[in-house]
Amino acid sequence: MKTLATLSLLALAVSAEAASHRLAYSKAENVEVFVEHADGQAWCSDNLTLRFAFANTPDVAAVERLLPKLGSLFSSQCPSAQQLSWTSQHANGQAHASGKASLASGWAVQVDASPAQAAASTPDSVATENSATVQATTPAATVSDAPAAPASAPVDESTPAEPAPAAAAPATPSSSPLAEADNTPDTTREAAPAVAPVKRDFAVAGWQPPSSSQALAKAEFLVEVQDSQGCRFRLGFQPDEALYNISVQSQQVSCGSDGYASGPGSLLLTRSDGKRLYQFEGSFISGLTVEGNAPALPVVGFDGNKNLLLLLHSEPANQTHYLLRLARNWNGYWSAGNADVIALTEDREQYRTLEAINRNIELATTRLDSLLPRLSNLDYYAMRDLEQGLLKGNRDYWLYQVQVSRHYRSKQWQFNPQYAQNHLFNLEKKEAEQQRQAELQRQREEQLQRELQARQAEQQLALYRQLRRDARKPEALYQRILSDISYNPMGGGDYAALMRGESRAYRQIVEITGEQDGLWQVEYPYPALLDSRDSEQQAGKGWYLVQGQVSLDPERLDEQQLPLTLVNANSLLPCEEKGCSDLRDPLSLVRLEVGDAQWTPERAKELIKQAWPDRAQDAGDDE
Repeated sequence: MKTLATLSLLALAVSAEAASHRLAYSKAENVEVFVEHADGQAWCSDNLTLRFAFANTPDVAAVERLLPKLGSLFSSQCPSAQQLSWTSQHANGQAHASGKASLASGWAVQVDASPAQAAASTPDSVATENSATVQATTPAATVSDAPAAPASAPVDESTPAEPAPAAAAPATPSSSPLAEADNTPDTTREAAPAVAPVKRDFAVAGWQPPSSSQALAKAEFLVEVQDSQGCRFRLGFQPDEALYNISVQSQQVSCGSDGYASGPGSLLLTRSDGKRLYQFEGSFISGLTVEGNAPALPVVGFDGNKNLLLLLHSEPANQTHYLLRLARNWNGYWSAGNADVIALTEDREQYRTLEAINRNIELATTRLDSLLPRLSNLDYYAMRDLEQGLLKGNRDYWLYQVQVSRHYRSKQWQFNPQYAQNHLFNLEKKEAEQQRQAELQRQREEQLQRELQARQAEQQLALYRQLRRDARKPEALYQRILSDISYNPMGGGDYAALMRGESRAYRQIVEITGEQDGLWQVEYPYPALLDSRDSEQQAGKGWYLVQGQVSLDPERLDEQQLPLTLVNANSLLPCEEKGCSDLRDPLSLVRLEVGDAQWTPERAKELIKQAWPDRAQDAGDDE
């Protein structure tokens, strides 16, 4: 009885210290979301502590999908919320992961590197006391069960959320991750697995989001000035006066750790004589002037019209970078009220079906709800290549284009696919036509090649038929295949050219009888020395059909006391019979003439038939 009373008093004491507000329930993710807060105080504050109680296996990706939607809930139920810490847990209350998020980053999830240690840092006494606390019965909102948008947005590391205080531990016995662990010996206590941060270092057509400093360093049109406190600003125009004649004044401006202005404020440029040159009131991103409330997003560059490009989100699941483009005004500042979304991905399937398109647009607009709540309409573009599609305007690299706007009552983002332009289908039609034309061109080139081979085959067949007729007259047959130097008593002919040190083409039937000084001795048709080093065929004693160049050696004389004839052979065809009488075969002569040892009249006719199937071939003298 005494023990029961003690436990009751302990439960009452703990109830006075901590409570839970059931904020939302997602049927799609099968998870309840609780806000932990001090008992007797409102759950809403600028620094919230959320607990995701999963009925099944916890999933960090589910937290990443839900937090931007909860950000919309915060804007209506807890406008003062600026940052939060969160934990996820198993159905048995065991801790799974933890992290932070902030309004400045669009409630993008930041996962702690070691959630197991973060869970273990909560005092055991607090966890044990909180196990007796009764959950608050405030009705919970239901998180939209729209198609799940995978993965998370980039996290602004400059505004980390404060860790949740110990008093904000889970409130119910079933959801307390450490109350149950206290009843288990340390030797069997199982640490929660560490959750690795999501990687976003992927490229789309070779482009990866650069750091803000890298992107801004490439923007040569920007002009830097600084106020009297040393805070720097980046102007999107060139002042009419020299900078040393300009005084810079700012009000209510926060200067970041990089030395550049950020957040809301005003800027005034005054000439040394007191004339006002430029006045701006709005907000700043890395020193850039932005009309309206500038979203705290990293700068990744500018397009060809100097519009500002910010990194809205990088999605590893579908390999997409979502960029927010702020239009540049004529006077050099950028407008947060005139924004577009540019989705960069090489995955065409993301824009083939309405379901996938809805998922991509919802992923982007959900983040805009907290970053630019007053933005009422935008143009959504999907492209395959930043350089070609955006900077060069080549629409062959566009995938999708549509206007998206908020409903005037529900404020939900919507678009009409009837008025969208799906460049994907146009691109695939164009690619199909290009492929068809390429195939036709390939077929034309192949036909031209077949016709060229067929014309050569016709000439070879004509030669073969002529040789068959000439075979009846061996002298005429030899005249077709042999060529030698000529002599003209009046002008000398080829022999005179040889005497002048020139060379001439040579094609003769010769008999090699031996060797002399590393060269082959030729006796027929007249004495000569033959050099066969340029020929693939090895020479030896016997009869050959030789082709090459002939010249004279004036320093050496033959038996007739004439300059010795030198033959440089580049082709040697050994003969099987004396005097190369076997070359009287027309087939052998054609093979020699065309340089194809496998040539046959049948093969020639087949080449002609392949080029012109309807052309009839007459056998003629082929047989």
